[in-house]
Amino acid sequence: MPRVTPGPSRRLQQVAARIEAFEASPSIARTGTGSRREGRAFEDLIGEFWSALGDQLERAGAVGAEVSDSSPRHWMRWSRQDRDLYLPLRLQRQPDSQQVEPSNWFRTEFPVDELIAAYPGRSDASRRWAPTSGSFSGERYPLMYSGLSTIFDDTVVLVSAGVLREKILLEYKSAKSSGKRQIDGNAHERLSFQIMQYLEVATRYPRCTLEVVANGAFVRYRNKYHVNFHVQAERLTAFGWFAMQHRCTARETVGLATGLADWLLAGADRRKAEQR
Repeated sequence: MPRVTPGPSRRLQQVAARIEAFEASPSIARTGTGSRREGRAFEDLIGEFWSALGDQLERAGAVGAEVSDSSPRHWMRWSRQDRDLYLPLRLQRQPDSQQVEPSNWFRTEFPVDELIAAYPGRSDASRRWAPTSGSFSGERYPLMYSGLSTIFDDTVVLVSAGVLREKILLEYKSAKSSGKRQIDGNAHERLSFQIMQYLEVATRYPRCTLEVVANGAFVRYRNKYHVNFHVQAERLTAFGWFAMQHRCTARETVGLATGLADWLLAGADRRKAEQR
């Protein structure tokens, strides 16, 4: 079946290739988590990817406007006919950006207390799972998780005729290998927890997808993550409410942009469009 929109631009393909090639420096003993800046560099590179997709959409006739929410986080809203595609914007470009409503569409942070209230309910959680003694026993159980949240790295939002059609939660993961043989351990277990929390968040939306954008270390070195993330993704497809993709090659990352572009420009099913 022929493509309904132009193929990915050269710039988009080049940025996707840089995402695949990205790799942080080797681990250093006694260096704490979060004390290094490679993660920010990887996120900035993905921000360039969203910018390249925006340039492609603009050349194809989409109209762009910068918008923000009360966080304030920023997106570029790309519009074509009755469809709007909101892409993450890493740096604010206009001081007078438009405000987006309803903000629930753009959430990336979900308080644990709020998720528990939705299921199984605070009282049931305390009755069923609270320890029998200690600081968090009985009705004091909510103090254990009060004020804590699950936060996803970014979100993309697809809106048609003013109705939310799909919310995409984004996680960005850059792996590395100090010995150039096997991915360093303990770096990506957090993603498994994010997947569990995604299952709770997804039921709040008519369609919600988890997209993991990663570097190519997952296919350059031995590791247990690549195959198991794909296993988890395939299992989720058995349930109509859930969908997950783990992308760590340039081709896979470009596929994400291809599906989004075809949805905005031609109203195509983005997942089917990606496979053309």
